[in-house]
Parts: sequence; C-alpha cells; structure tokens
Amino acid sequence: MKTSPQDLLLLIKNLFNRFGFGIWLFFAFALLWFANTPVVVGQQVFLSLVVLSILLFIMKKMNNLEYQEKKFIKFIRIFAIMLAVFLSFRYFSWRINYTIVYYDPFSFVAAILLISAEIYGFGIYLLGAFVNSYPVKRKPESLPADISKLPTVDILIPSYNEEPKLLELTLLAATQIRYPAEKLNVYLCDDGGTLQRRNRTDISKQSWDRYYELKEICKNTGAIYVTREKNEHAKAGNLNAALKDHARGDLVVIFDADHIPTMDFLENTVGFFLKDPKLFLVQTPHYFINPDPLERNLKTYKQMPSENEMFYTVIQYGLDFWNSSFFCGSAAVLRREHLNLIGGISGETITEDAETAMTLHGKYGLNSIYYGKPMVAGLQPETFSGFIVQRSRWAQGMVQIFMLKNPWIQPALRIPQKIAYTSSVFFWFFPFARIIFFLAPAMYLLFSLKIVVAFVPMDLLAYALPHVIGAIALSNILYGRTRWPLISELYETIQSVHALPAMINVIKNPRSPAFAVTPKGERLEDNFISQLSLPFYLMLIIDIVSLTAGVVRFFVVPEDLGIIIITMVLTFFNMLFSLAALGVMLEKSQKRNAYRMSAEPVNFDASLQSKSGETTHIHVNDLSHTGLGADCGKILSKSGNYNLLIKIPALNNKIYEIPVVIARRMHKDNDSWNYGLEFSINSIQEERLIVALVYGDSDFHEFNQRKRQHRIGILEGLGFLFKKAFVHGVGNIIFLSRMYFSKGYSFFLSRF
Repeated sequence: MKTSPQDLLLLIKNLFNRFGFGIWLFFAFALLWFANTPVVVGQQVFLSLVVLSILLFIMKKMNNLEYQEKKFIKFIRIFAIMLAVFLSFRYFSWRINYTIVYYDPFSFVAAILLISAEIYGFGIYLLGAFVNSYPVKRKPESLPADISKLPTVDILIPSYNEEPKLLELTLLAATQIRYPAEKLNVYLCDDGGTLQRRNRTDISKQSWDRYYELKEICKNTGAIYVTREKNEHAKAGNLNAALKDHARGDLVVIFDADHIPTMDFLENTVGFFLKDPKLFLVQTPHYFINPDPLERNLKTYKQMPSENEMFYTVIQYGLDFWNSSFFCGSAAVLRREHLNLIGGISGETITEDAETAMTLHGKYGLNSIYYGKPMVAGLQPETFSGFIVQRSRWAQGMVQIFMLKNPWIQPALRIPQKIAYTSSVFFWFFPFARIIFFLAPAMYLLFSLKIVVAFVPMDLLAYALPHVIGAIALSNILYGRTRWPLISELYETIQSVHALPAMINVIKNPRSPAFAVTPKGERLEDNFISQLSLPFYLMLIIDIVSLTAGVVRFFVVPEDLGIIIITMVLTFFNMLFSLAALGVMLEKSQKRNAYRMSAEPVNFDASLQSKSGETTHIHVNDLSHTGLGADCGKILSKSGNYNLLIKIPALNNKIYEIPVVIARRMHKDNDSWNYGLEFSINSIQEERLIVALVYGDSDFHEFNQRKRQHRIGILEGLGFLFKKAFVHGVGNIIFLSRMYFSKGYSFFLSRF
C-alpha cells in the first residue's frame, strides 16, 4: 500500500509523542560528540564554511519552499536545525574549554555571568528549535447540518476601563457571528461598573455612568450586561463570576474588549470540539490593526512583520504538534465541562490564560489545538509606557508559572510537552541575559576585567562567527517571514531595562504581583519623549565611552587583539540597539481614533449614489469603522449627502447601502480625485453593516497580515537596523536638544 506524505508525518508525530525525548537526546549526544572532536583551526574554518554554505543555501531557498506542500520540507527544517546546532556546539566546546580561566574574583564572576547568559541564550535556541521542528497547520472541521447537534456557546467579553464606543464595536461584531441564535449568548462582563466601584465616593459617578451606558449599549446590540459585587482576582475573577452566575453554554469563547471578531469565528472553531471529546481549547491568533510603539515611532509598521506574528504564525503551529498550544487570554474557545474540572479560569498567577492551559494539560492530560487564521482585529498599546505595562505583566506571570506551576512537576505532561512549556515560560527570563550582554563588553573595555582568555582573531573566524551566523540563518529559516534579523534583540533591549526589576520582585515573592490592565485607545496629541527613556541615554553614553576605550586598547594592549575585537563588535551592536531604543522613546503624535486598513485583498470597487440618483464609480483604498478613502475619476460636491453602494464580503458579497458624507477632497492628477468619506450612521442596522464590512471577513485580515510577511537577508537586516537606529535615535537627540534649549533645564529634568 502506498504511503502518503500525511501518513508519514502522522507516523513521525506518533513516534515523537512516544519517543520524542529519546530521539532528540540521541541526536543531541551525537552532535555533542562530533562537536567535541578536536581539530586544528584551519580544519575548523573549512568545516564551518561548508556547514554555513549549506545553511545559507537553505535559507535562500526557503522563500520558494515555505508555502509549497513538499513532503521533504520538514526534513529540510530538521537538517538545518542539526547543522546550526552543530556549529553552536563547536563554539561552546571551544568557549568553555579554552576561554575561561581564573584571574581574580571580579573577573571570574564577570566571566561566569557572561558564559551563563550565553548558555541561557543557547538553551532558548535549542528549545525553540525543538518546538518548531514540525509545525502543523490545520483546516477547520465542518459543522453538522443538523442544528440540534451543535453545542451551545457563550461569548464572554471582559471589560474594565475601555471606551464604550470600542466595546460597542466588539459587541456588534460578536452578536453577528454566524451561529444559530438560540445556541448563542454574548455577555459583556464589566468590572468597571461593579457594586464596589459604584459605592466608592471618589469614582461613584463615573462608575454609575458607565454602568448605565454599557447596559444601554448591550440592550441595543443584543448582548447581555453582567457585573459583580467586588473586583476580586482581576480578569480571571471577572470571567469566573460570569461563568458561575450567568453563562451555561457547552463552549465558552473569550474575546478581549478590543478584539473585534469576524463573522466566521465559530464556523472555523466549533467543529474541532465535535471531533475530539478530550479537546479543551482551540486558540486562534491575535491580529492587530495598529502599530505597537516600536513600529509607530521607528516607522516600520508597513515595512516589516509585526512582533507578535512570530508567535502566532510560527511558534503556535510548532506547539500544536506537541499538543502544547496554550490559551492566550482572548480569541479562544474552551470547553465548559473541562473548565469546571479546575473551578474555571485559573487565577493563582497574573497570566491566568497560560496557567489555565498548563493546568488542564498537566493535571488531566487534555488536548488543545491551534487554528491559525486571524479572526479578530485587536489593538496594541499606543505608548511605550503602556507597552511596558503589558510586557512586564507577561514576564511576571511567566516567572510565576515557572516557580509555582513548574511544567516538570505536572504529572500528565509528556516529556515533549514539558520541553515545549519550558520553552514558552523560560523565554521570559531574557532580561537577565540581555543586561549581561550589555554590561560584559564594557567590563573589559572600561575596567579590564578578564571576561575571556586572550585569543587570536582566527579563533573568532573559526568558532564565534560561524556560531552567530548559523544561529541567525536558522532563525531566518524557521521564522524569517515573521521576524527579521536583529529585531528580536531590539525588542528584548527595550523591554529588559524596565521588566527586570519587576521580575526580580516576583522571584523574591512569587505571589506578589498584581494584575495591571494594559492601557488601550490612548491618543497622543503631540510628540514627546517617554518618561521611561533615561536608561537608554545612559546605555548610549556607556557604549560610546566603551568604544573609545576600545580604540585606545588597540595601541596599549595589542596582545589582547582578539578580546578587543569581539568586545568592540558587541559594544557596536549594543550602541545600535540603544540608539534604536531612543528612537522608540520619541513618541510620535497619534490623533486618529480609528485605524485604517488597506482594502487590497477584496475588490472594493463601489459606487456613490447622490440624492438625485446619479451614480459614480469609486475605488476604495482603505477603510475603518468611521469612514474610508477612495479614488474617483470626477469631482464631487463636498456638500452633498451620498449613499455608498458596496459589496460586503462577510455578508455573501451582497450590495448594501451605507450613507456617507465627503469629509476631504484632494486632486491627485488630471483624471483622478482622492476622497475621504465619513459614514453617516442613522441606525443600529447601519452600524452592523459597517462592522461587517470592516471587521467581518477573516480573509481580509489574513491578506493584510500575509502581505507584510517576507524574508530579508542577514546583511539587509543589519542595514535596516542601522538606518532605523541612526535616523530615529539621532532624531530623539535633536528633539531633546530643542526641548532643552527652548524650555530650559528644569523642564528637561521634570521629564524624568
């Protein structure tokens, strides 16, 4: 009987589920043995060149292979992992055996800290390679035609301080999800209008106003407003109160308040639960329609993939293979029966989502699935301070899970799952390593601490450089469409300084952190320098002084040429990251309250119909829930009211009428005008049409996500970082200088 590629992959999966740890251990020991085989430097250089040539060839070909159904693509991935890991093993064999010697206590401590940070980075590198060895991409399971066989579904939308208009959009979308009405309930779980808050003297009026306003919105949209007496246990407590007192469905869907779902969300997810009775979770991607602070302030949003896409379009597929895809807090479906086993959403840590998943995986051996089509449109924090609030909470929560819910003590987790969870949790210790990587070269260049033994530059070419290039090449092979070279290091740099103190507090007291709500919907009226920017100025100064000291050392201690080269190279990259971080700290104004999305994926040709019945063809370029931009071949009166006649893909491509007014008119060329059209809403039905048009179609989100995903080479990535760092970092310094000279020294100090 002929074996299909799918059968072969299933066999591999079963083998790895049963013997995965042993197989990987065998390969690891084999590579370790080869890596420790002594060779002369010339042979090592030749070996490295051969391995790197193969890796770089694979990297170049991945663009053609990635989206093709070729049965050998997964084997190429494994082969690339083995090659890159081999180079790294060779490096660490040399590094540990030949570059660490005791000179004095301070030097030895610095040397041990540096090698520890390197080993941590290599550990995360190995764990990531393991997790992403066999990514699995699923297709939806079909739903039965018999409605009676469908499970009942409760959609829970937890809220605390979000704007009512934002909540209204999410509720309008949730109540339009295609599913039998008698089987679906939508609940707004409002923690901003609890009895406790309404009785507080300082916020009583705001809380009562919010309570009445949101109840009215729920009434108009067809949702159910629920709240509780006290604000206890943050988001987990809010959801559990709704589960206990109101929701009774077989399945529970959770959307964050700023995650607007598409109309096909349940059509694509519910079928998985009908097929597998042990399935407790279907997680879907978090897709964001606005730039994060780095993307906005460095102007990269339309140039490179978003930071979260590496996790949601690569890593989660890898976790899914090992049955380790975990709950991410929103855009997910959970089985109520399984939640009842643990008393609802877990709340011992502040990352209640990952904790819930690991408990159900680790205590009961249940299953999870990741379905990778983006079916929500969410918002990221607009300011760097909001970004740090969010990421510090994630880091603290993952440290809590590692310390309180260690995956290696979970009885029902198989070894591959333990490894996968370790990868997910242990990654968040990166601030410790990142700070060491910043300080280590300065310790030598400024204070002469012997962080490594003196070595000749040829050793760098033979061992260190192949390790670095191999690691970057493998990262490009595994994640290249979603994460460009050196961008991860930049994100880690801007987070580490502020996340590290919070993590240390958690290590000292794992139960200490409180849940902090991520600010959303902030509007920035003017450019300003973030109040969190001071550490990055200090880092830049240290980098510049260290590089200057390195130049001096070339002449003073030429016998240390190898150490001088490597520490100066590390310092140069640290300087690039510091400069780019300063570019992020210059917050650009953001006055738009509705983000425009490109209209490319769908043929958004439409028409404008005047009151007299005259129809004019237009082509839609972008749209949001407040309006759209369009091109037209004729001039239109700005004072007129029009009906927009447009096909709505989420509503079977039927043509609908939506009233609009012309807010902006701009002459593009002799034959074309560009118009800004605002929706003129007169009823809840028209609001529903707009939400269906803008947010209802998952193909729309998938296209917009995919078009930003493309690979660039290692040198191109370095050039991209160099340009962004100098343009925007220097822009920060110029802005700071103008602020200092125009408003005085006291104002400058007040900013920090």
